Amino acid sequence: MTPRPIAAVVFDMDGTLIDSESIYRAALVQALGDVGLVADDGFLHGLNGLAGPAVTARILARFGADFPVEAFRRHYIAHRDALAAEGIPLKPGAAEALHFVAGRGLKLALATSSHLASAREHLGRLEVLAHFDVLVTREDVTRPKPFPDVFLTAAERLGVAAADCLAVEDSHTGVLAALAAGMMTVMVPDVAPPTAEMRTRCVAVQASLLELPGLFPG
Repeated sequence: MTPRPIAAVVFDMDGTLIDSESIYRAALVQALGDVGLVADDGFLHGLNGLAGPAVTARILARFGADFPVEAFRRHYIAHRDALAAEGIPLKPGAAEALHFVAGRGLKLALATSSHLASAREHLGRLEVLAHFDVLVTREDVTRPKPFPDVFLTAAERLGVAAADCLAVEDSHTGVLAALAAGMMTVMVPDVAPPTAEMRTRCVAVQASLLELPGLFPG
């Protein structure tokens, strides 16, 4: 599918720009094991791209209201911090993609389910924060992904119609949010492969962000 003319690009962060989803998943699996539980890949795929409260809600729905939330959270944080102790790197092609978009003079936004402090910390440490005109995080919306609000807010703050934005996402949750916002959407899968519907509705499914410049003419 050929995209329409692109006026701005809106990137997700976790799993798209930074290689964090595998760390979060490993920590979650280990924390579940610590409380004597296991989860299948299908359930884990469904958690990708969700904000923390939504993840907790799905875990409670799956394992019951007596699930030991506080013990699980302590284990999860300990495992996550240990796995991320050396820093979370950029995904392959992320720096190149951001430089490319900025070099074309296009507006650039972040639309993430993470907290603002986390986004600033990660992107600042990786020296790519300055590329962004707008940061939209979970604090800016009442309805997180898969609702379109974070993407619609990003477009509004950029002063660009959502239909003229290209969204770049890795997860099913994020792709559905971007499509619901009416944005042209590229999926760069991380831990969950695209569905047949996503292959049909996205302008592209790419192996890495190194392929992103190919969507732009000239």
